[in-house]
Amino acid sequence: MDRSNLPSISVVVPTINSRGTLETLLKSLMDLDYDIKKIEVIIVDGDKSGETEKIASAYPFTVVKDEAKGLNRARNIGLKNSICEIVAFTDDDCVVSRDWTLRIAESFLDPSVGFVGGRVLGYAKGEFLSAYVDETIVPIMPRFKEKVVTRKLRRSYLPAGCNMAFRRTALEKINFLDERISYGFDDIESVERIAEAGFNLVLDPEVLIFHRHRVKIREFLKQNFRYGRGGMLYLLAGTKSYIHQSLSNYLVGVFSGLMILALPLLAALITGNPLFIMVTMVLSIAPWLSLMGVYARRFKDGNKLKRIFLYPLLDILRGLSFAFGALYQFLSRRR
Repeated sequence: MDRSNLPSISVVVPTINSRGTLETLLKSLMDLDYDIKKIEVIIVDGDKSGETEKIASAYPFTVVKDEAKGLNRARNIGLKNSICEIVAFTDDDCVVSRDWTLRIAESFLDPSVGFVGGRVLGYAKGEFLSAYVDETIVPIMPRFKEKVVTRKLRRSYLPAGCNMAFRRTALEKINFLDERISYGFDDIESVERIAEAGFNLVLDPEVLIFHRHRVKIREFLKQNFRYGRGGMLYLLAGTKSYIHQSLSNYLVGVFSGLMILALPLLAALITGNPLFIMVTMVLSIAPWLSLMGVYARRFKDGNKLKRIFLYPLLDILRGLSFAFGALYQFLSRRR
């Protein structure tokens, strides 16, 4: 491949209070297999302590200060302070693969492409929760295995904000990223508008980064609660799409299920009949048992019993955290 034709790339990294992981990312950006004259790195710093700026000073990167008022706001600040034809975004808790920018650039050689998204795998090998994120039957991070060129997002081909790149002219055409959406889904909304503006979307598993998934259950559930808040902001923004409909159906299904589950419990409290309590217990464990069956078919190795037992529980807890985050955001908006 003739590398002289590859486009210039601005890498934008929003960061706030993640000094423990930022330096690992910066080291990986220094090791990229790409013409150094065609890359600039913009660190959008929302850390008021000055420590982030101190760490970044050891690298030939640009630091731009931010007031930490939202991820898309930070991304837009980085975008407006960058100069390259292609703008790639990653997060401060990631590590990029050595050919990350090269794979991104290859797809942008096609002038019809306005967006490139890639795969995300766990960085912390051996951590149970990190393995769960990579192996759950309901993907949290993109892990598609084939390159796709499309103008419509589908559940199995959703991008992640920590691994996405845009053509600058495409972002200008949609008036940049929507700063009203935060916590999650801020990336999906922007990508959908890129497609509506007439650009192709590329989802390529070779565009690979490694992410530090949450490894503590409290942090993991808190993160999914925040994703739920972002999901509700995305719904309230009014974008009509397959993802919008799928998310709406999911939230309606969860809360309908909880209402159904509450009916026999309410009957037990009113009548004192223990039969209704048994019905509640059966309804409560049915989803867990069903998911265990799915994981048992996936993990046929006897050493996977722990995952067969616990992954369904994590699926349920994560789903409930997401749903209640969405409900919290909806009620907060109405206050």
